[in-house]
Amino acid sequence: MTSADEDRRLRRSGSGLRRTMADGPAYGLFLVSGSAMLAEAAAYTRIDWAVVDMEGAAMTKADALHQVQALSGTPVTPIVRVPRLDRHDIEFALDLGVAGVMVPKVDRAEDAERAARFTRYPPQGARGVNPIRASAYYSDSERYFETANHEVLCIVQIESREAVRNAGAIARTEGVDLLFIGTGDLAMDLGQPGRPGGPAFDEARQAVLAACAAAGKPAGIFAPSTGLARQYAKEGFRLVAVGNEVKFFVQSAALAVTMLRKR
Repeated sequence: MTSADEDRRLRRSGSGLRRTMADGPAYGLFLVSGSAMLAEAAAYTRIDWAVVDMEGAAMTKADALHQVQALSGTPVTPIVRVPRLDRHDIEFALDLGVAGVMVPKVDRAEDAERAARFTRYPPQGARGVNPIRASAYYSDSERYFETANHEVLCIVQIESREAVRNAGAIARTEGVDLLFIGTGDLAMDLGQPGRPGGPAFDEARQAVLAACAAAGKPAGIFAPSTGLARQYAKEGFRLVAVGNEVKFFVQSAALAVTMLRKR
């Protein structure tokens, strides 16, 4: 196998992203437009990873496939956020050949156990067999089956007070690789919609970070601003989302128009 072949394999596995997180924070974007062109363009922004967001965006399975294909051959590690904790949704995402899945609204250890089981093949889990693209269209099936269980990433989202209370048990769950705080939903559940900050939110954030540290696993978070992204990275978060492509488009276009209209 050539080094180029190895690089391509690692980019559709979790190994490269794990190494990046071990060296420091890995910064990424959520992709919510469903556009393969914007996914490809995102690869030129020097991000480390991208989440194809099938939970929060209006996209089809074909849209998800095309975005993952657009990221192929780039340094960006692809992840899919599935619509829900569902075996079929997780299997579909992994069969696209991505590095891992992000599972929303995991509130209990039992939920985390199910998520982990659905990401692994037997005997460690219950993932079904249909890795058409993940196996490089059947040209790499044997090795994919040998490596998938320890290569894929199972990322679970902490988005409620209940999840924060159970963060320790969730982090200790075998097969769960990372806890990722959904700041918008967590702030809403804490009774402060649109305000991911303040004493209650800070306490919850630190509780999740501590739970991950105790379990020897990295923590991730969605940062609403670059300032908060820097703060979260300094606190020890290793997977930091800095926004989504639609938000950046709106912000950039609005800034340009505002500047043009200044007299």
